[in-house]
Amino acid sequence: MKIIEIEKQHKQEWNSFIAKNSSSFLQSFEWGEFRADLHNKIWRFVVEQDGEWLAAMFMFKDPLQLGQSEVLGYHGPVVKKGLTQEIEFEVVSLLIKNIDDIAKQEKIMRLEVSPLTNDEKWLSTLDDLGFSKSLHDSQPRHTLILDINQEEEELLKQMHSKTRYNIRLAKKKGVEVEVDNSKFKEFWELTKKTQSRQNITTFSYNYFEKILKIPFVKLYLAKYEGKYIAANLIVTFGNKSVYLFGSSDYEYRNIMAPYLLQWQAIKDSKLDHIELYDFWGAAPKDATGRETNWSGFTRFKMGFSPNAKLTEYIGTYEKLYLPVRMGMYRFLQNIYKKGK
Repeated sequence: MKIIEIEKQHKQEWNSFIAKNSSSFLQSFEWGEFRADLHNKIWRFVVEQDGEWLAAMFMFKDPLQLGQSEVLGYHGPVVKKGLTQEIEFEVVSLLIKNIDDIAKQEKIMRLEVSPLTNDEKWLSTLDDLGFSKSLHDSQPRHTLILDINQEEEELLKQMHSKTRYNIRLAKKKGVEVEVDNSKFKEFWELTKKTQSRQNITTFSYNYFEKILKIPFVKLYLAKYEGKYIAANLIVTFGNKSVYLFGSSDYEYRNIMAPYLLQWQAIKDSKLDHIELYDFWGAAPKDATGRETNWSGFTRFKMGFSPNAKLTEYIGTYEKLYLPVRMGMYRFLQNIYKKGK
């Protein structure tokens, strides 16, 4: 086995491997280019044996406050399906040891990974390689994923009656749905209203503007009486569409536009022969941590399939390279947050 760093000429091969073994857009080639465009240093590595790819991982260097930095590998590593546990451990070990060397060169404080799996075998693998559970999950640990490889009538039938009613109401009110990535200004205005209403900070103007340039990202907008009142970002990669982000104008909450936006995205995904629709985060009844604040949008999402079982992943794990410095950084960070 050997490690190969992947360049742009291997884009198609990379995406094919990720799509077959993960379908996570966060490990796609384009997402790496997006992070590079945000001035993050990026790496893509593959474990190869006899010309066959066995594992892959995209990572990026994220600058922190106080002049520190970390390496993030969201939804990685990605391992070829069907490998034995012994081979799987070997290829993941090879990847991580390669990253260990980079961490020393780059003076990185920690490495964070979040494999897109609920296979508990990964827990012992990560433990053996020096990882421990992070205090916070960087990506949603629980989510609602619909199998949309069925007729529209069946999808409607499995919805909560109130969700079906709200979809029909939005149509009756004359809400129109557009798909137009050039409408960034309209999207950003809705996003600012949502952030202000919910007293949250999401991503920057620059971040969202660059996301809309990714080929597999679509901006869905709901228009009512000539005004844009809601918007969704939908990401489609591999066999999955993901509802990445949504915003709306609270003044028009009774028009129920967000329901129609979701339904249109689901129908469009079906036309593109996509099999799964991921609502990107939903809280279980026994939620802890940041998921305790997700009850509102979880109810909205679960309305599309109230009896569905949530998908759970193992979550985020970290490996500390400079534990003393990382501990001091977190201590100072907590003081800063309390002082705000």
